[in-house]
Amino acid sequence: MGEGFSAQVLVGNVLVGDGVQTRNIKFTGHDRAMALFENGDDAELGLDKGIILSTGIATNAKGPNDIEDKTTAFNWPGNQILDKIAGVNTKDAAVLEFEFKPQTEEIEFKYIFSSEEYLEWVDEGFNDVFGFFISGPGIVGEQNVAKIPGSNVEVTIDNVNHKRNSQYFEQNDNKGSNKHKYLQHDGQTVQLKANLELEACEWYTIKLAIADVGDPDKDSWVFIGSKSFKHKTGIGSDTSFCSEGFVRTLDAGHPGRDVLWSNGKRTQQIEVSGYGTYWVEVFTQCGSFKDEINILPAIRPISIGNDTMICGNEVDKVLEVKNRVFDRYKWSNGDTTPTLHVDKPGTYSLTVYRDGCTAKDTIQIDDIPIPEFSLGNDTLLCGEVNMNLKPNVSGDDFTWWDGDKNGVKNIKEPGTYWLRVDQGICHYIDTIVVSNRTGLEVDIGPPYRAFCDSKDIRLTTQLNDTSTYSIHWNTGARVGAITVTESGFYSVRVKDKICDYESYDDAEILFLSEALDYYVPNAFSPNMDDLNETISPSFTLSEVESYTFAIYNRWGEKVFETNTLGEAWDGNWKGKKAAPGVYMWYASVKADCLPDNKRYQKGTLTIMR
Repeated sequence: MGEGFSAQVLVGNVLVGDGVQTRNIKFTGHDRAMALFENGDDAELGLDKGIILSTGIATNAKGPNDIEDKTTAFNWPGNQILDKIAGVNTKDAAVLEFEFKPQTEEIEFKYIFSSEEYLEWVDEGFNDVFGFFISGPGIVGEQNVAKIPGSNVEVTIDNVNHKRNSQYFEQNDNKGSNKHKYLQHDGQTVQLKANLELEACEWYTIKLAIADVGDPDKDSWVFIGSKSFKHKTGIGSDTSFCSEGFVRTLDAGHPGRDVLWSNGKRTQQIEVSGYGTYWVEVFTQCGSFKDEINILPAIRPISIGNDTMICGNEVDKVLEVKNRVFDRYKWSNGDTTPTLHVDKPGTYSLTVYRDGCTAKDTIQIDDIPIPEFSLGNDTLLCGEVNMNLKPNVSGDDFTWWDGDKNGVKNIKEPGTYWLRVDQGICHYIDTIVVSNRTGLEVDIGPPYRAFCDSKDIRLTTQLNDTSTYSIHWNTGARVGAITVTESGFYSVRVKDKICDYESYDDAEILFLSEALDYYVPNAFSPNMDDLNETISPSFTLSEVESYTFAIYNRWGEKVFETNTLGEAWDGNWKGKKAAPGVYMWYASVKADCLPDNKRYQKGTLTIMR
């Protein structure tokens, strides 16, 4: 659907048929209330191409039918002629008016009326009104030619609907149809025909008009067929046959006038028996005009797709005839649905049925073996990496992980590598992991570790692969890690079973008891009797990191100091015997298992002589 076309273009190039002269073309209404429509056959409208006039936006006729009351209020004036028909003032009128001169006594055109006021506003007094008003020689006033076939009853919502004259009405409620998918309105008339009885070679005026009645709610549209505003002939409308071999009589419909057919004959009637387009030219007192008819297959050839080649035998494909609806479907496997999901190779066909005619299409889905290949097993190398990777098949194209297209690839680093091989429409990818060992170094931790309390200590080689590594502990274990609970010397020897590498490591583990105290005697007697001749701290510690022991006299003079564990004072100071009496001592000791409150102590001692 398209907007922006002038009234002159739409009338001269779209609406009128051959040999109908026009002049004084004008449109009254909002610019968006008139538009061109196309592809109506795909939407199952009933007319393929033409002009739309609307009480709202003309292109809002485009679906899907997903809004119950599509409405555009332009607040545009109504039309006096339509006011008389409605009995009230109309709104948002759209009127296309032009003068025309026919060459014969009869002019016809095809139209369809549709509205959002269907179905709920039937007989409710909100009849959007439309009409085709002709005036000129031999006609009294302006006559509305939008009439129900075979009657003088005007086509309105209350006159043509699901209750009255329903043979001329179609409801747009089938969600599976193309009409529901592509058209917005809730209901429409079938294709109707307006017939004009005129005097040949005289000028007439026609007004094609539509307007809202009562309120601006719920838009309506009138579709007028392209080139359908034409001279009436007996050639008939486009038609179809299930298959060729038919015989159809075509009548020019103008006895007494000279005619010329597309096959060169000049008789009033001809017989045709093949698909195609046939035309007749009729000569009149004021010129000539042509009319034509298309005779087509009742069902155009269908396609469910092209024959397909797939890689392997895994098929995931939906077969269907897109954008077309038929009365009945029958697939080669017996399914009767519009679509068929296939999951394996084979031959599939669909037969469709409509109006007693059939059409059939077949598709072949074949499989091609996937070009499987191998770059080899994952590889472990000893030393530096320098190897060629090469597929074991030929191919149309090779693509390595880095974009290289060569058939052979040299690698010099460990890693994961892949290659894609293309053969025709198929391809396959294989991957290889290349790793290497350049040496072996085992580390079970620091060579010396001391612990205050007995606990489980884990020594590990960090190797769990005993299939490619030979592991021997001095405890006899042959696993990647051991747990020790006793002080001692532990060692492990590891040998690479694949590569000629070997490694050794050891550690000394010492569990220390906690020192509860250390003390200094409070007196000693350096009198040469070999009893209590010296004084020093007494320890239960087996390991001491640092140690200071100092003694001071009553005047604060340091008479002895040592940092050597076990070294004692013999009571001498400055080469003389220290005077008997009371002395102060200070001790500072740091050891792994010594409590903090025992690290620094002081006290007194007495020299007795």
